[in-house]
Order: sequence, then C-alpha cells, then structure tokens
Amino acid sequence: MQINEVKPRKKPGKAPLFKFIAVCLAAVLLSIGAISLMSAPNTLAEASRNCDTISISAEYNSALKSLVVTQNIIYKNRTDTALDEIKFHIYANAYRDGARFTPVTESEVPKAYPNGKSFGNISVGSVSVNAGTVQTVVEGEDANVLSVPLVSSLGRNKSVSIDLTYTVKLANIKHRLGYTDAAVNLGNFYPVPCVFENGEWQTYPYSYNGDPFYNELHNFNVTLTCDKNFIVASSGSLTESSPVGNARTVYSFKSSAIRDFAMVLSENFKTLSQTVKGTAIKYYYIDDDSPAESLACAVDAVNTFSRLFVKYPYAQLSVVQTDFLHGGMEYGELVYISRDVLTGNGTAEQNRAVNNQVIIHEIAHQWWYGMTGNNQVDTAWIDEGLAEYSTLLFYGQNPAYNVDKKTLTQSARDNYAMYVKILDSLGADSSVNMNQDLNSFRSSYDYVFMTYVRGMLLFADLANMLGEANLIQALGQFSRETSFSFATQDKLVASLERSTRTKLKSFFNIYLGGIN
Repeated sequence: MQINEVKPRKKPGKAPLFKFIAVCLAAVLLSIGAISLMSAPNTLAEASRNCDTISISAEYNSALKSLVVTQNIIYKNRTDTALDEIKFHIYANAYRDGARFTPVTESEVPKAYPNGKSFGNISVGSVSVNAGTVQTVVEGEDANVLSVPLVSSLGRNKSVSIDLTYTVKLANIKHRLGYTDAAVNLGNFYPVPCVFENGEWQTYPYSYNGDPFYNELHNFNVTLTCDKNFIVASSGSLTESSPVGNARTVYSFKSSAIRDFAMVLSENFKTLSQTVKGTAIKYYYIDDDSPAESLACAVDAVNTFSRLFVKYPYAQLSVVQTDFLHGGMEYGELVYISRDVLTGNGTAEQNRAVNNQVIIHEIAHQWWYGMTGNNQVDTAWIDEGLAEYSTLLFYGQNPAYNVDKKTLTQSARDNYAMYVKILDSLGADSSVNMNQDLNSFRSSYDYVFMTYVRGMLLFADLANMLGEANLIQALGQFSRETSFSFATQDKLVASLERSTRTKLKSFFNIYLGGIN
C-alpha cells in the first residue's frame, strides 16, 4: 500500500505530542511522495499446481450494496500437524459497528466516509465440510476469524472440501472494501484460510496501519453477476461474460497463484490497454486527463522490474483508478490508484509526478508481496522497503521521468532525521524496532517512517556499501529463489550474503533494531 498522508494513532494523553508532530511534518510528508528457499517453485505453472483453489460465485446487489456469495475451497494440509479445524480470516468484519481494530483512525473518518460514517460486515450462513453441514465459530481478537471444525483429523497431504455461503454488506467508505458514488471496491471480501505456522494458525486482527495480511497463494475461479452498466476491473483473466436477462451480466475470471483476488466495479470507467511481452496491462480510469501517460508509466514499471528482478509471469495486470483513502493498494494482478492523487494540493505537474510514483510503487508490490511474499503484519518493512527501493531503481533506470534518485534518497534521509529530531525534542524515544506487528507501532508516523522511509534507506545504504549493480543482481537472484513462496528476514539476509559474498547479518540487525 502507498500512503501519501498519515494520521497519528490516537491515544489517551498523547494528543499534544502527535498534534505537534502533525503540524511539523505536514510539509515533510507531502514531499515523501511514494511513502508510499532454493527449493521454492519458480514458475507460475509449478506454483499453481501447489496451490489450493478458491471458487467463488458472487452476486452484487446495487440497491442493498451487498454481495451474496457461495464459495468452495479444496484445502490440502501441507503441514506436519494433523488438523482438526481450518481457520479463515474474515477481513470484512473490520468494517462492522463496534469493531475494535478499525480500518481507519478517528482523524481519517471525515475523509474516509464521504457521506458520514457507515458500517459493513460479513454474515456467514451455511458451512459444509465434504458435503456435511458443520457448526462454525466466529472468534479471534476482534471477531476476525471463522473457525470451521473438521469431522475427522486432516493428515499431511490430505485434502478436504469446504463450502461456505455468506453475505457481505458494504460500508460507504473510500477503502479496500466499500462503495462510493464513483466505484465499488471489492478487496478482501471473501474468507481466506489463515497461514498455519509454527504449530498454530496465524490469526492476526485488522489494523489501520499498513496491510494486515499474511496469505498463502491460491488459484481463483470467480464469477460475478452485477448490473450490466458496470465495467468490472479484476484480478485474473476474463474467460467469459454473458447477459442474464435484460439488466445484468455474469463475468467469469480465472487466476493462478496469487495472494489476494480483488475487483472494482464502476459505471464511470474508461479503459486503455497495451500488451507487452504477453502481458495485457489495462488501465481503468475515471477522471485522468492524461490516461496514456498513466498507462505508459505502468508499462515502464512492468518492463523495468521484469528486467531487474524476474519476469512478470501473469497474463494481465489491472491498474485501477478508484476512490481510496490512501495513495494506492496492491492485490494479485490488480492495483488501486487513488483518484485523490491527481487532485492533490500541488500543481498539475506535481500531482502527475506523484501519481506516477504511486503507480510505480504499487506495481513493484507485484514482486515484493506478490511473487515474493512475506508476513505483512510482522515484517512490513520487507515488502514496503523493497517496493520503495524498487521505485528509486525505476527512476535510475528511466531518466525520462526526470526524477533524480539521489535527491529522492537524500530527501527521505532528511525527513527521517527531522522526525527523530522532533521526537527527541519532545522527550520521546526514537529507537523503534522495525520488526513490530502493525498494531504495536506507537503511531501511524512510526509505522510509515520505520517501514517505508527507513525500509527504503536500509536498501539504499546497502547499495552504497555493496555497489548498486551488485545489489540489483542480488535482489534479482533473491526474487528468483523466492518466487511463489514466503520470504523472511533470515532468508533475505542469507540470499544477499550468498550473492554478494558479504556478511550482512550485523548490518540488518542494527538497522532493524532501530539504532539511528
């Protein structure tokens, strides 16, 4: 995700501190811009064969602003533990009235809810396991987990078929999941199996900091029925569309080995597309007066990162301008680009430059989070730091964009130094562990500076130490090794050490420990 503007976490007794920071850093944040296993399978076909398949049939009701969904997953136990239940994230419950971990901060409410605060949720109906009905439990720290019991223990390499029916009510919110007058965002609407790791299910709650997701790769077969006046931007490739009566259309999409499936619906979309080396790059926009420039930026980003790291393996990529509180958001084969970016407080030229930067950053996430996954809750610095550093590399590889990466790096370094200085002047501890879970950062400022800014600077300083060409080569090797798997800090460090023949563990420990 890209953040153009951040708000402080609201805590009792802390308001003066963060109000002061907000005033001092308002101009700073505007200038940041984009703050925004050797055995692993390394081809899309091989990865797809090792993924479970989620099949979804959804109907969108425009009047009720809701989805009625049936879903199936053939879940295979790839762990060494016999499983008596399967736990699912139900992210849509974060939008309900009374949620403990809300999608936005209180200070963001006026901007996030264009017509006043509203709520949504997920209501689970019937659930069956191998065609037998079971009684499920909604649990977790914030009613964020659906626990599905199994009739008998599921051993290693054994599979089970789980069918669910549910209704998702959308909030009127400019967020991952919600609707506005311009568009309907359908991100993270479906139950998805939690990762089973270290003998337990990873059942993280939602967070308004960052991207609170840690998901395995899945194949998707998705059908959506909606009013025929909607244009649908989606993850995956469109395999079929056909009318249903006189007023509705059913669309079918198929995708292989992606982290998350998302769609955006709008009556206002206009489209441009370009096919590059077998990939159809599609730009869906609402109010972009230079759409060809936005599409060209997306094409340049895919080409650049395919050359530097590993080739983009999917058949398509949807770049979607929509209503979204932050700068942008990444999904498998689809990225959100906020409409607000092009109507920001800068000049038209400045807004266009930031819009390009958002596109570049979000497309970089197709590599860092997408193909090379990571725990975005506990180690957000990996994908955000690499996406930010990849954005720097993009500008170095594409001088026509007239952005000097050295100047951009120094600006980030100056902004970070100013942030630390302000904290120190107020007597606040500025040493923060970068490996914190999202809800443990003391404020949204700490999250941004410790994952985006300091994360990018980590790799920039590593390039200074190793040489940029050596680091690019090492990151390319790392992306090939970890494509379609998860990366951890240890795997990242070990891969870079092998590629560069340099001991780097102490460097990372110092940086990640928050030592200035």
